[in-house]
Amino acid sequence: MLAIFKKDLRIFLRDRWAVVFSVLVPILVVTVIAEALFHKDSGPKLLVPVVNDDQGPVASTFIKLLREHADVREMSRADAERLVRDENKAPAAIVFPPHLSKSYLQGKSTEIELLTDPAARTDLEAVKVFLLLMDRDAAALADPFTEDKITLKEENITGNRISITSFEQNVPGFSLMFVLLAVMFTTSANIHNERGWGTLGRLLIAPCGLAPLLIGKVLARLVVGVLQMLLLFLWGHWMFKVSLGSSPVAFVLLTIATVFAIVSMGMLIAGLARTREQLLPLGLTFVMVLSALGGLWWPQSIQPLWMTRLGPAVFTTWAMRGLDDLILRDRGLAAIRVPCAVLILSGAATLALGLLLFSRQRTAR
Repeated sequence: MLAIFKKDLRIFLRDRWAVVFSVLVPILVVTVIAEALFHKDSGPKLLVPVVNDDQGPVASTFIKLLREHADVREMSRADAERLVRDENKAPAAIVFPPHLSKSYLQGKSTEIELLTDPAARTDLEAVKVFLLLMDRDAAALADPFTEDKITLKEENITGNRISITSFEQNVPGFSLMFVLLAVMFTTSANIHNERGWGTLGRLLIAPCGLAPLLIGKVLARLVVGVLQMLLLFLWGHWMFKVSLGSSPVAFVLLTIATVFAIVSMGMLIAGLARTREQLLPLGLTFVMVLSALGGLWWPQSIQPLWMTRLGPAVFTTWAMRGLDDLILRDRGLAAIRVPCAVLILSGAATLALGLLLFSRQRTAR
């Protein structure tokens, strides 16, 4: 028993990269989660576009108080709608109607519009809290605001629904993470198993060459991954009433592009890992980082600034943007053109690098 213990321990310690990854992965995961959820640096203030059609003292007081909590930018209604609806840079825009001050001073009730993007649920709730804080701060300033004179009308300008369920916010991200885990590991492990079992050399007897052989294996995993992802979302639709959007074609195309990027990442891991023992820690590192930076676990808006800036560099961010547009904003093919293009280009580059690294490994042996 002691001899077996020593043998297995020596085998593990002999693979230095496996040891390093085993130590670094827990540290990396804990650091990323702690930074995202408990960071002290709150980052930039939330952007809130304001359309001031009143230009009177009441609207001016509200804007002044709102600036204490958010990054308020006065602009036209068209520009405000563009930021919320088209660019998704702000969760909501506040519209102060004409003659707000005059109506209020005459004791008449006035309606303030809130143009919203319910897909940005967390930030939207923050904007509503800011409005409540404005009322509180105005009362502290002895300003004669009262709730019966100022009412709020909420309008969704990115879709047809006013609210989004918590399932629709969370199920897509966790479903994508499961596909990331399953497809990435099976792709990289399958390639290393072929080499470990000695069957890769036998397959290379065929006249096709190494690259076509590996691409064929990647395509097989692509089909399996697409089916897995579609089944997961169909289950979410049936079990949790998660919307799949109004365009089945757009959803299938986005799924194919996303799984292609995932399979390509599996090929890259196979090229980076020199032994099968390195696959697990190396693969977990990629999964955790891609999930955290891509917004699979939480909204990217709650992350520290440095994580938000790194987000667009990972393909999972673009996959989630496409899913949000289809599921939460009920958009169609036009909305997924950019996410699909980024996913396909990212996947092609990653696949090419993975094939190159794996080919060099085999040549070196």
